Amino acid sequence: MFKVKPEDTIYLYRAVSDREFYSIMQTSKFSCLQGGVGVKYFGKSFEDTLRFADMVINRNIVAIIEVEVLHDVVIKIGDFISVDQFLFRHGTVEIWEADLDEFNNAIVRIVHKF
Repeated sequence: MFKVKPEDTIYLYRAVSDREFYSIMQTSKFSCLQGGVGVKYFGKSFEDTLRFADMVINRNIVAIIEVEVLHDVVIKIGDFISVDQFLFRHGTVEIWEADLDEFNNAIVRIVHKF
């Protein structure tokens, strides 16, 4: 991880299961776990992501990860879609498995936020 100016980065949030949490904490990288979906969804707001994690259907969510990543890379590889506009009022970013290496190389900091 490296030092950059705050205006060059964006903060994204991901609600994760225990399995994904331990993988991220051990490697400092996001990956698509075997048997999972080939894409990672990130909320652009902590509050939106917390609201999503609090839903009854998400009982396997144990943590929220905050990732600070280079803004230019997210703009280049991210799909800015609206997964659920009611929950994610500030939007979401989708990173495909094929782009995860580039995303991981652009990470400035990863924090166990909640």
